[in-house]
Amino acid sequence: MAQKLIQPINDLYLTASYKNSSYKTSFGFTHYGVDCRSEQRKTTVYASGAGTVLAAGYDSVFGNILVIQYPEAYNKATGKYVDVVVRYFHFASTSVTKGQAVTKDTVIGQYGNTGQYSVGAHLHFECDTDTRYPLWTPSLSGKSTYFTGSNAGASDATMSNPLSWIYCKSSSPDKQTYTTAEDSYINSADKSIDKLT
Repeated sequence: MAQKLIQPINDLYLTASYKNSSYKTSFGFTHYGVDCRSEQRKTTVYASGAGTVLAAGYDSVFGNILVIQYPEAYNKATGKYVDVVVRYFHFASTSVTKGQAVTKDTVIGQYGNTGQYSVGAHLHFECDTDTRYPLWTPSLSGKSTYFTGSNAGASDATMSNPLSWIYCKSSSPDKQTYTTAEDSYINSADKSIDKLT
């Protein structure tokens, strides 16, 4: 079931890019995902395609989290369809449970301001092709309730820019839009993403 993934927020407003150098200077660590919110401040988050929830709950570092695996997703940067694990952090609440199947129309939660690294309501999500270790993240060193970090033997070599995976689906019923903040936390290549009709 080859698929192209779409934005998790219909009116996505990007506030911080993947591996942005200004972000690392300000916060002291590499940003392995993207941060976003709704331009209209609507907090609903949808699944990006057909997938399975691998983890759901409250994490001691990242707040309310979800981990979803999407099979045969298209990566625009490599031109290949591969399985990808998406880790989502900082939900105010989640609406799905471990083992649940999801589609692009499934509401998976409401983004919020939970966890140690959140300084305002937003959604952080990161993409990893290493499906053997879905609960490993380079965003953590050590361990948290759900995740193990950079000293756990895995590598960030399987991480990639989440914007390489998602499209802005502008047609009905989604009618998605994509905009970015105008600050130094946005990489110039991330000012726009491909549309899917």
